[in-house]
Amino acid sequence: MSTPQTSALGERKLSTIHAVAQALALGPMFSIALVEGSISRPDIGAGWNATLAVLFASLGVMAIGYVVALYARRYAGAGAVYEYLTRGAHPSVGIFAAGVFFMGTLFLGGGGIYLGLGILMNGFWTAHISATGAPAWWIFGLIGVGFVLLLNYLGVRIAIRAMLTFAAIALVPMLLLGIVIVAKGGQGGNTLTMFDPGQTSLLGISHGGVLGGVLLGILLFVGFEAAASIGEESHDPHRSIPRAVLATVAAAGLLFTFIAYAFSIGYGHAAVSKGAWALDPAAVDTLGTKYIGSWFATILDLVVILDAIGLALAICVTIGRGYFALGRDGLLPKVFARTSRFNTPWVGNLLVAVGGIGLILLATNAHYFNLFVAPGANGKPVPIFPNDQFATFIMAATVGSFAVEFVYLMLAVAMIWVLARTGGKPWQYVVVVIAIATPILGFYGALHPGPHNASNYNYIALYYTLVVLALAAIWFAICRLAVPDRVANAARHATEHHGVAPLDENVDFTPAPENTAI
Repeated sequence: MSTPQTSALGERKLSTIHAVAQALALGPMFSIALVEGSISRPDIGAGWNATLAVLFASLGVMAIGYVVALYARRYAGAGAVYEYLTRGAHPSVGIFAAGVFFMGTLFLGGGGIYLGLGILMNGFWTAHISATGAPAWWIFGLIGVGFVLLLNYLGVRIAIRAMLTFAAIALVPMLLLGIVIVAKGGQGGNTLTMFDPGQTSLLGISHGGVLGGVLLGILLFVGFEAAASIGEESHDPHRSIPRAVLATVAAAGLLFTFIAYAFSIGYGHAAVSKGAWALDPAAVDTLGTKYIGSWFATILDLVVILDAIGLALAICVTIGRGYFALGRDGLLPKVFARTSRFNTPWVGNLLVAVGGIGLILLATNAHYFNLFVAPGANGKPVPIFPNDQFATFIMAATVGSFAVEFVYLMLAVAMIWVLARTGGKPWQYVVVVIAIATPILGFYGALHPGPHNASNYNYIALYYTLVVLALAAIWFAICRLAVPDRVANAARHATEHHGVAPLDENVDFTPAPENTAI
C-alpha cells in the first residue's frame, strides 16, 4: 500500500524572523506570570535559590536547543521532532515519539493554554472592568480557541504577524518592571545570595532544593522547538531554524534569569523563603503596583494576556502541522492532511479545540482544587491552588512538560548515535550529555522527594503521562501491524524538499538572502 497523496502546505517563503516568531511558542511573559513563581516554592521547589534553578534550566535547555539545531541542520518537515527522530534514529522511534509529543502538547498548549487564557481574562475583567457580572472563565477560554483557529485558518503569515506584535508589545513593560525593581534595590537591596545553593540545598533532602525547581524551570522554555514545524514552508530551513532556536533560547534564558532575580529581591529573602512569591497568584500585579503603580499593573495584565494569545497561536501552528504530517504519511486518517484554500492544515488545527474543550470539561468536573492540598497551620489540609481551573492548568502543564521533556531526552540520546555516524567532535558529545542530563534532573526534582499520593499534582501528572506513553505505544503497534510500508517510509519528505545538509560545525550560519516580509 503506497503512501496517500494529499494536499501541501504553503510555498517555501518563510524566513528567519518567522522562525523566531514561531519559537516564541515558549510564551515568555505568560510563563513569567503563571509558572516562574512556582519554582520558588519552599516545600518542593528551590525557594530563595529560584534564580539559580532558572539559570541551571536555561543552560540545560540551551544544550537541548543545540541538539534540536543539529537535527534542523539536516532535516526539514512539518512534524518537527517526528521527522528528526524518524530520519535521524529509526522510524519506530520517531513514530512513537510523535505520539508522545503531540498528545503531550495537547495538554500543554493545545488545551492548557486556554485554561490559562480563561483565568487571565476573567481576572482582568473582575479587577479592571467590573467586580460583578464577569463572563465565566471558560467562556473566555472558548473565545480564545475560536480566535486562534480563525487566524491559523487564514494563513501562517497572519498568525506569525500576530505573534510578533503581541510579543513585542508584551516584552517592554515586563522588562521595565524588572529594571525598576533592581534599580530600587528591591525589598532588602541587591544581593547574589540566591546563587548560593547552600541557601536551600542542591539535591534536596526534605524538600526539592535547587533541582526541585528545575522541572518548572525547563517548563518555562517548552515550545522553543516549535520553530521546526515551519521547516517545509521556509526557504532556507537548514539555516533559519537553527538560528531561531538558539537565539530564542539564549534570549529567553537571559530574560527568565533576570526576572527571577528581580522578583526575588522584589519580595525579599524572608518572604520568598516563606512562599510569598510562589503562593501569590498575581505576582506581576503585586510587584507592578508596589514598585511603579496600580496603573502599570493594569498594563502588565494586558501584556500577559497578549503573550498568552501569541503562545496559543504558535502552539496551534505546531499541532496542526504535526497531525498534518502524520496524516500525509498515512499514519493517521488522511483527513488530517487536508488543507484550506490558504494552505493551512485546518483539520489538524481542530485538535486544539479538542484539547481546549477537553481540559475545560476536566477543570469543571475533576475538582482538583479539593484534591491538591498541603498541611495547614492547624493540621487540616489546605488547597494549594485558588480554584479548580488553576489547579487543572498547573496539572495539565505538568503533564505536557513530562511528555515533551521525555521527547527531549529521546532527541538527545539519539543524537549520540547521529554524532557517532557522522564523526562528531568531543565537545559536541559533552553538550549532548548535558542535554540528556537536563530532563533527567528535571524529573528527579519533580518526583523526589515528595508524597506519592493524590495530593501531589506531580504524581497525578505522572499518571496521565504514563497513559499518554501507553496510547502512543498502542498507536505505533497498530501502524506497525496495519501499514508496515508506511512506517518504513515515514517522514520521507523531510529529506526530499530541501535535501540533507551535512552535520558538522563548519556550516555557515550567517543569513542567506531571504524574503523578510512578515
